[in-house]
Amino acid sequence: MSILSWLKSVTQGGADVADNIALQPLQFAAGEEEFRGLNMKQALDAHIAWTRRIENHLKGGDDSRYEVAEVAADHLCTLGKWIHGAAQIEFGRTPEYADLRRVHADFHIAVGAVLNDVDNGTVTDAEQTLKKIRHKSGEVQLALIRLYAAARSAGMH
Repeated sequence: MSILSWLKSVTQGGADVADNIALQPLQFAAGEEEFRGLNMKQALDAHIAWTRRIENHLKGGDDSRYEVAEVAADHLCTLGKWIHGAAQIEFGRTPEYADLRRVHADFHIAVGAVLNDVDNGTVTDAEQTLKKIRHKSGEVQLALIRLYAAARSAGMH
């Protein structure tokens, strides 16, 4: 399934699109992983991995200490470096870029807040917290794919 076919499939139906992403894993057709210096598959897989790490951390299966300030910063991960660098130069004036930058920052802030709550022992509803993180991760994935689709339709890919 191509990225654009995947996007069409997750945007159909009445459920929240960001929540549908987990139900239909993204598969890349040949040549679609690379997008203006970003390996989208690796970047998206990293965000999915963060969601799993947070889930494991909340369930007590990961006793790692995370620097909340680093996790909450949206410009330190691979996707964030791309968003604040090459993507800003190339797509900075598009609404799709603005959306991606916003939801990516929101994801990092949410993950940082969760880790802070875990460290302080103030997580009251771990499952609700995980649902929020999964949703935000889905929003990041969707925003990246929307930027990709807009760039392709505008001949920028």
